[in-house]
Parts: sequence; C-alpha cells; structure tokens
Amino acid sequence: MEKKLHNFEQVKDVLDYGKELHAQLSVLYTSLGRQSEQARVKMLLDYLSKHERNRREAIKRFEQNSHPGSLDVWLQYAPSLDIDRMLANCVIRPDMNVDDVAKIALAFDNALIEIYREGAREAEDTRARELFENLAEMEEKEKQRFIRDAEWLQDI
Repeated sequence: MEKKLHNFEQVKDVLDYGKELHAQLSVLYTSLGRQSEQARVKMLLDYLSKHERNRREAIKRFEQNSHPGSLDVWLQYAPSLDIDRMLANCVIRPDMNVDDVAKIALAFDNALIEIYREGAREAEDTRARELFENLAEMEEKEKQRFIRDAEWLQDI
C-alpha cells in the first residue's frame, strides 16, 4: 500500500485507507485460500475474502450517506496505527488452522477499529467525531459477527 497513515489530512483520507485495507485483505485471504489444503480453513478464508469486499462496499455507502462536508474536515492529529507494517509482517504457514486464521483476521479488525476510535478522540469537529464513532461501532459489530461465524465453523 502506498499511502501511509501519517499522510492523513482529512476524514476522507482515513475512509479511503479503510477501503483500501479491506480490498488488500480480501486479496490476501483469497490468496491464502488457494494455498491451504484444509477444508475448514479454505471455507473461512473464502468467507473472510467476501466479508472484506462487503465491508469495503459498506464504507462506500457510509461515505455516500455522510453529512455533506464531514468528509472534508481537516484532522489536526491523524490516527497513528501502521497497518501496513502488520500486513508486511503477517506470517502465513501452510499448516494454519481456523484459530490461527481467526487470530490474524481479528488483529486486523482490532487495528481498524482503533484507527476509527482514535479518529473520534482526535476529531474536534462534532460531525467528524460522530462519523468515526459510527464507523468504529459498525466495525465492532462486524467483528462480533465474524467471531460467532468462526466459532460455528469450528463446530461443524
């Protein structure tokens, strides 16, 4: 990914980064699914790839429904987590099981949620703060749904 987190200037930059991250994770999970020989792991990775594409589309819809001008709000302090480094350091092994994959997925979910929460803490503009709070809540709900679905997959 070319854009680094320290380059955020406006709210829309953070959302663009979120969309790009979801796209990259979708590609990563698809690639991992092709490498895995375990049926449950393949199912989970396929689920995650589709899930990331859906989350990217959800952010797009979120942007379209945002209050006019809230995406153009300038940020004094940008969120500081470096998910690019997490992607680069993501170690994938051929013997990974469902729990291993779920831990990776949850680490990315938690990092993105923290970016939005940090954006909310740092935003001086009320509309920008609410937008970040809503994004964090949406991502948290999606994370909980993923946990439930991954547990179900473990049980079959």
